[in-house]
Amino acid sequence: MAAASELLAAAGVGLALGVRFNPLVALLGSVIAAALGSRKEQPRLAVAVIAAAWLIGDGTRVLVRALDASDGATVLASGGGPQAVWLAVGVWAMTSLLLGYVLPAWTGAFVGRRVTFGTGWLAAGVVAATVSGSIALLAGQLG
Repeated sequence: MAAASELLAAAGVGLALGVRFNPLVALLGSVIAAALGSRKEQPRLAVAVIAAAWLIGDGTRVLVRALDASDGATVLASGGGPQAVWLAVGVWAMTSLLLGYVLPAWTGAFVGRRVTFGTGWLAAGVVAATVSGSIALLAGQLG
């Protein structure tokens, strides 16, 4: 069983990797998903856009690292065992997906559904772009 300090260090590594999401793909994906999500009949399409954008931007790197972990080829810099590696990969995947893609798209769609006169999709896209850029800027300062 892995020690608590080893798992905490692995979660920190995953968090550090997660805040380094691909800002360009995250921006494009979240803007498109927010515009689609601002319409009540398009939520499934918005989720599909987020999933595709994450796979293109960050998901492939995470999946390759997960495949390496399943083969036992991945080792953390802190010397963590297999449990720590899986924790780091999981935290990396969730952080990049939620922080880089889902949060901006959800925020934009939230605003877009409250705008009247048919411009909700535009407001959703602008808000998502602003939130995505702000998160990327803050994440760059943290990372």
